[in-house]
Amino acid sequence: MNIGVTGGMGSGKSSVAKALALILGCDYVSADSICRSLLEPGHPGYVQVSREFPNSFFLSGGEIDRAALRQAIFSDNKLRVKLNGILHPLAREEIRRRCASADTCGFDLVAEIPLLFETGWQDDFDITLVVFADAGTCISRVVARDSVSEGDALKAYSSQMSLEEKCNLGNRVIDNSGTFEDTMAALRLFATELS
Repeated sequence: MNIGVTGGMGSGKSSVAKALALILGCDYVSADSICRSLLEPGHPGYVQVSREFPNSFFLSGGEIDRAALRQAIFSDNKLRVKLNGILHPLAREEIRRRCASADTCGFDLVAEIPLLFETGWQDDFDITLVVFADAGTCISRVVARDSVSEGDALKAYSSQMSLEEKCNLGNRVIDNSGTFEDTMAALRLFATELS
C-alpha cells in the first residue's frame, strides 16, 4: 500500500509523513527532496532550468540561487508554472519508480507530496492523507521555519490550494494543530486501521 501525504505550508506534513513511515516501518520519500536533488548541477532539472531561466537565478559558481528562485515563484505565477513544468514530470517519474519498487517488495511507501491534488497525482496512491492545521498555526510555523515576514508567509500560504479543499479531496485527514503527542496518537490509530 502506497500512501500520498499532503497538506499546506506549515501544516507539518513532513513531520507527519516521516512519523507515519516510522510507525508503519516503511520507506519515506519526499517530492521536495527529489526536486532539490533534480536542481543540483548536472542533474536533469538543473540542465533544463539552466536552458530556460535567466542567469539572475544562478550563483557565480553555477549553482541555482534557490532563495531567489523561491521568492520569484511565489510572486510570479508564470515562472512557477514554468518551473513546475520542468520538475513535476521528473519527480513523478521517480516517485512512481519508488512506488512500484515498494509494491514489488511488499513494503508500504509514504510519499510526501505538497502539491498532490494540484498536480493530479492522487490516483498514483492507494490512500491520500491530508495534514491539517489552522491558518494561524501554519503562518506562524512558516515565519519561524523560513525566517520570513508574516506578510511573505501569508502570501506564500495563500498561493496554494486551500487546506479545506485538500481535506475534502483526501481519503483521510490528520489534524496537526495541537500537540505532536495528539498527532502521534491519531497516526497510530490510522496505522491500526490500515492493518
